[in-house]
Amino acid sequence: MNVPGPVRWWTPRQPGWLRNTVIAVIVGLAAGFGVLAVVAPLSPDPDAVAGGTPPASPSPSYSLSFPMVSLSPSAVRTPSRSRSSSSSAAESDTVGVAARYAVKESWSGGYSAEIVITAIRATADWTIVLTMPEGVDVSTAWEADYRQNGRTVTLSPKSWNRTLAAGTQIVAGFQASGSQQPLSCAINATPCA
Repeated sequence: MNVPGPVRWWTPRQPGWLRNTVIAVIVGLAAGFGVLAVVAPLSPDPDAVAGGTPPASPSPSYSLSFPMVSLSPSAVRTPSRSRSSSSSAAESDTVGVAARYAVKESWSGGYSAEIVITAIRATADWTIVLTMPEGVDVSTAWEADYRQNGRTVTLSPKSWNRTLAAGTQIVAGFQASGSQQPLSCAINATPCA
């Protein structure tokens, strides 16, 4: 009479299975890094885009950093200059950034606003100065430090967004009491749009 042997609940692995698994993982990682090496060069040179020279090939623009975003040449607004040629030359040396002010939300007793800052060319520093109506106080700000002295509010950059590469854009903002908007807004002495 035959007595059955123990039942096997596992099957022995093929010789070399560990080696084959490790090789498959290494090949997968190498393929992933290869894709990154191909995609990363597709991002155009921000200096060339901001200067008005389009990239050599019409590849899409990719940005891997936050909050800075690459812009196309048509998105960068250059302030118009209608002064004499000598003052225009001096002004073009100082105007490196432009800003656009907009109300983001409003509610009874307050509002929040954002200021889109665009680097026309590489900029080492920026400051926004707002003149507020009487009784309007800023209570908080984001992507900038704020200081209010009477009716003057000054927004200064954080350490990580002080220097802007040409063609980049950041969004700073603040929350204020009251419903009246600033009487004036300027970035590095250039009026906001």
